Amino acid sequence: MGRDLSFGSFLRDLGLRLGAAAVVLGVFVGLGYVNRTNLFGLSRLLGSQVVFFAVAFLVIGLVSICWIVFQQSRE
Repeated sequence: MGRDLSFGSFLRDLGLRLGAAAVVLGVFVGLGYVNRTNLFGLSRLLGSQVVFFAVAFLVIGLVSICWIVFQQSRE
């Protein structure tokens, strides 16, 4: 497997990693907001730390699967 070691490739990879970190942070901040404001009565469900993290990682997993499907459809 060859790897492009150019500066442009580095910047693209860095941008994708920063984007992924922003999505993960956004999911946790968004779920915290939903929990704090009791949006749709979800505060009762998200009140437990275990459930909060389980839902967060479930959402992150769904976003990851959507990204993979999107990338496959572009090829």
